[in-house]
Amino acid sequence: MAKIMNKWIYLSYPLSRKTPAYGGGESIKIYHEKSIEKGDSCNTQYWSLSNHLGTHIDFPRHFVQAGKTSVDYNPEFWIFHSPFILDISTVEPGVIIEPEAVGMDTVPDNVDMLAIKTGFCHLREKDIYWKNNPGFAPDMAAFLRKRFPHLRVFGFDTISLSSFAHRETGHEAHKAFLDHPNPILLLEDMDLSAIDNNVKLKQIIVSPLLVEDADGAPCTVFCQYC
Repeated sequence: MAKIMNKWIYLSYPLSRKTPAYGGGESIKIYHEKSIEKGDSCNTQYWSLSNHLGTHIDFPRHFVQAGKTSVDYNPEFWIFHSPFILDISTVEPGVIIEPEAVGMDTVPDNVDMLAIKTGFCHLREKDIYWKNNPGFAPDMAAFLRKRFPHLRVFGFDTISLSSFAHRETGHEAHKAFLDHPNPILLLEDMDLSAIDNNVKLKQIIVSPLLVEDADGAPCTVFCQYC
């Protein structure tokens, strides 16, 4: 019998000066503080960036003043043994995705992390990625919470849960996910370009940059599949 090989890939983007920001905001600024080429003993850099830039997690504090922050989650929270990525490509620009528009029949009831591939990841290098990204309806939070009681994180391959063309709806959606006794955290701007419905996931690890009392943080996301 052939041995099934497990592989690992990133589901997050590296931060760079070209990383798109929601609303066309500033990307990361990288300065060289020390340089071996200039005679220093080592190389060091200084980074300046929004904590909601690139692949990042939204904690409840992002939209709830008394909500949980980065330090309120144990390390094991970030290991997902029943993840699922649902490919619904290709979603049109600016669309607000309603629960009934997404076929959830293939998603297991015990899913602890769900990611939606809209196909917008393939447009990340274009302005349309932040100017007219798809968003998710506020009703999606209640639907997911009822249908999948073990769900802890909801991710997607668009720059934000909030469509830039429908920001008020986006604010409502963020609150629906985060302002609740059982919040579902949001993993935005994922790289799902190498994933489709044929990939069998084993586990996903989300590793946020640990900054005290952060309302959001850039993440490295690891995926094991076979």
